[in-house]
Amino acid sequence: MENFFKGSYKSFLLSFIIIFLGVTLMQFGIRVPNITKAMSFKPLETSKDKKAEEVFSKLKGKNESFVLNDKNKSFYYGDAAPTSFIVVDFDNGNILAEKNSSKPLPIASLTKVMTAVVALDLSGPSETFKVTRNAARQVPTKLGVVAGEKMTLEELLYGALLTSANDAVSVIKEGIDNKYQMPVFIDAMNEKAKFLNLKNSHFQNPQGFDSPKNYSTAEDLAMLSHYALTYYPFIENAVKKDYVFLPASNNHKQFDLYNWNGLLGVYPDVKGVKIGNTTSAENTMIALSERNGKRILVILLGAPGTIERDLWTSRLLDFGFEQTLGLTPVAITNYDLQQKYSTWKYWN
Repeated sequence: MENFFKGSYKSFLLSFIIIFLGVTLMQFGIRVPNITKAMSFKPLETSKDKKAEEVFSKLKGKNESFVLNDKNKSFYYGDAAPTSFIVVDFDNGNILAEKNSSKPLPIASLTKVMTAVVALDLSGPSETFKVTRNAARQVPTKLGVVAGEKMTLEELLYGALLTSANDAVSVIKEGIDNKYQMPVFIDAMNEKAKFLNLKNSHFQNPQGFDSPKNYSTAEDLAMLSHYALTYYPFIENAVKKDYVFLPASNNHKQFDLYNWNGLLGVYPDVKGVKIGNTTSAENTMIALSERNGKRILVILLGAPGTIERDLWTSRLLDFGFEQTLGLTPVAITNYDLQQKYSTWKYWN
């Protein structure tokens, strides 16, 4: 049995080195920013650690009895096909279907799941961060924050996870780097990846912008998603919201936050999780649905469009529930999705 958390030993060693150097330098009167917390992530209780290991102990034992391929037009939309996907029984870690699930690929804003995890490791939901000019200048998707405004981490994470706002994510990174008085955020993302034993993942920015050094795999994202949804209640609750309204306050104007997950309210009992889109990654998605007490997790990378992304993911969810519970496929349609898209105020 492979331990998917063995990378934590390196994180603990790094924390020890940082603490040792900090104490040594302070003896010479040199002030060192308090970054030990930044490199010491939320410890998992032994029972939780064991449970998490059990859940994904079968991750390498792929079930090859069902392999979707480019010729299966009953599954694919048109002549295209996703670059990679994985269908996982969230409750026991069994892989039900996969394609190129270990292949490192650009993942677009699915990166923001790791961003949210690390932000909650290094800060509290009520902590307030000030918007800088640099953050306000980030390219869309964005909230439209203005330099000088102040927002809590909770508000910023809603923007990051629902609207996939790059300006909100920039405020988080800059605020936490400023808090620890050095650029710790990206390093923390990569240390967290090591802690979770994500072997084929690396992060260079918190937004998910295309970069040769910002990538992951469907397999790694399944482990990250399971961890985030299991141990971070805020993330679990946030990603299943279809809409959040942030009223105007003394710190900022009002914001309407739409969740661009097209399956929310369309596919039964979808509970998030995240969508993304860049030139290199194309359209990407993490989706979790719970039906009759069974949870199915789908990671899909490299869909050519939004409609393909949502249709393919829904059909992979159908397959997961059919295999585990024998449920009849929901078989949502283009029309179902277009009706949902039409409810988005800023959808073009």
